Amino acid sequence: MRTKTRLWSSSAAASAWCFFDEAGNVTQTAIAKATGDVVGVNIPHGTYHSLIAMEPGSVFFEAKAGPYVPITDAERAPWAPREGEPQAPAYLRKLEALFV
Repeated sequence: MRTKTRLWSSSAAASAWCFFDEAGNVTQTAIAKATGDVVGVNIPHGTYHSLIAMEPGSVFFEAKAGPYVPITDAERAPWAPREGEPQAPAYLRKLEALFV
């Protein structure tokens, strides 16, 4: 699990957010738009989450406490495919379908 609280904001276009429990079930979703009522999302430490660019030209900003530390294998969601794995495109389509 992630060990730092994070703040993400959409500075252009729109982003969709999925939050997950330990088993990979979606527990909450949100949409942030640069010109909408929700422009950012606070993500408490230890929360599994995914960000999806919903429009071309989407730009995001992330802030977290402390120096940059690359994600470790222990922080990765064991139920989600990694970027570049063959299952990743289908998994992304499944998440995108939550917002149509």
